[in-house]
Parts: sequence; structure tokens; C-alpha cells
Amino acid sequence: MNKKLRFNSILLAVTLSFILMSCDSSVDIIHDGGSIERTIVKMEIPSQGKLDNYNWNDATLVYSQEFDDNYSFKENWVFENNLVPDQLQIHQEENLEVSNGTLKIYARKVGAGQNKGDYTSSRISGIFAFEYGRIEIMAKLPEGEKPGIWSKLGLTGDNIDVVGYPTCGEIDIMEYFSYRPNETSVIVHSAVNNENNGNIIFANTTLETVEQEFHAYGILWTKDRIEFYIDDTENIIYTLNRPSDATEFNWPFDQPFYIVIDMVVGGRYAGGQGVNDSMFPAVMEIDYVRVYHAP
Repeated sequence: MNKKLRFNSILLAVTLSFILMSCDSSVDIIHDGGSIERTIVKMEIPSQGKLDNYNWNDATLVYSQEFDDNYSFKENWVFENNLVPDQLQIHQEENLEVSNGTLKIYARKVGAGQNKGDYTSSRISGIFAFEYGRIEIMAKLPEGEKPGIWSKLGLTGDNIDVVGYPTCGEIDIMEYFSYRPNETSVIVHSAVNNENNGNIIFANTTLETVEQEFHAYGILWTKDRIEFYIDDTENIIYTLNRPSDATEFNWPFDQPFYIVIDMVVGGRYAGGQGVNDSMFPAVMEIDYVRVYHAP
């Protein structure tokens, strides 16, 4: 598989122009005490019959982050300080790096113990929010295959500041727990289906090279379903269909979602098997983030 796809300057110019034409609206959100503008990019919905037979490899690229050497991080992402009490890391911007064509998020051991603040990592969210489409992230996950790390490539409902979590919805394109090597998960959260209710929606996939190679993790998201795939749009690993009695509580996926990339140390999910300090520093690499829309 070609792990380093690159676009020429003409295609990038077309992509940026298409983004500007596709932006329907923007909203202000409060982040770390300041206001930023998150731009909404919506896909016009063809008839479902057309989408049932649609080849997503023919879709139009509307958004692309390629992380080349002159990449401007702060123009495209927001640093988030996500203070979850039981997690051990402190999120900080210093743990982000763009070099050699990839975005790197480092998890580091900085203290002598295994308490809050003895580790650092980073969490970011995109300044664009998308409604429907093919969303794909090429990533290589931390090597080490020992307990303690939780990596996530996901999407969060842009109305989280209004309705809260999990009512806003969350689509986790890929989650990786280092105590379960060679395996990834897709997880979907809503007000009805979530970990607190004990009925979270998830599916696990064995992937032998998840820690050694780049893989493309993506979704095909329409009004009627969300299909999850790895490496190829034909390689569907899980399909979530819209319920017949869809409401904002069991199907919050008819609204814009923004991308979140996160790496956690410890906590209720990653730390249940303990934290093995020999795996630090750990790094997750992102080769690209791309969004495509059907005509």
C-alpha cells in the first residue's frame, strides 16, 4: 500500500477552492477560555438508491491535511486540554510535532511515579466540522504492545457545548488499547447507547501490523448508515444502520461532527491492566486526514 500519497499544487488549490464553496455556515465555540470559529462543511444528500451503488473511490476530495514540512498546525487544529480525573497524562502542545511528512503525537514519562502528571501527551480537534461523506485518516499506532496507552481517531458532535456528551454523539473511527496488541475497535456513542448505560455499540478487528505499518481508517457516512472500513472502501468491518425510530437521542448523526485525535495514558479504559513504563516515549503518527463528498 502506498503510505505516502501526496497531492500536487494544482489539486491542492482545487481542494481549497471546493472547501470554500462547500462551507454552509460557521459557529463560534468556546475553547480554553477563548472563542474560535469552526467551519461547517456539508455534503448534499443524493438519493439513497444512488448511494447504495456509489463507488466512494470516485468521490471528490473536499478537505486534505498532508503534514508537509511547511505545515501550519495552528491554522488547522485546536489544542485541547482534556482534564479527565482518572487519566494520568497532562495534555500539552509540546507533545505535537510535524516532521518528515507526518504529524506525531508523543506520550512521555516525565515523573517518577504513576500518578496524574507523571505522563504527558496531546489531544487536538479540527477547526472544520463535517456532515456526511467519506472521512479517512492514515495512521501508525504506538509500538510497544504493552499496557497503558489508549489511542483514538474520532469525531464528536459540534453541538457538544449545547447538549453535552454523549447526547452530542461520537463516532470513533479507530480506537486502540495497547494491552490488546494487533487489534483495533470502532465505537459509537449516543444518549441511548453509551458506556454509562452498559449498551455501547462497538466492533473489534484483528490487524496484525497495526503497530508497525500505516493503515487507512475511515467511514462512509450517509443519512441512512455509517460504514467503517480499513485500508479500502470495500473492506467494510462494521455497518451501523439508522434505526427506524431515529431521534436525536439514538441517532445524533444528522449534524456536523469535528475530528478529534487523542492519545491517553492510563485511566478507566487504558489503565485497567496497569501501565508499563518501558513503552515510553510512545508515538502515534498521522500521515494524512482526508474528507471526500459524493456528488
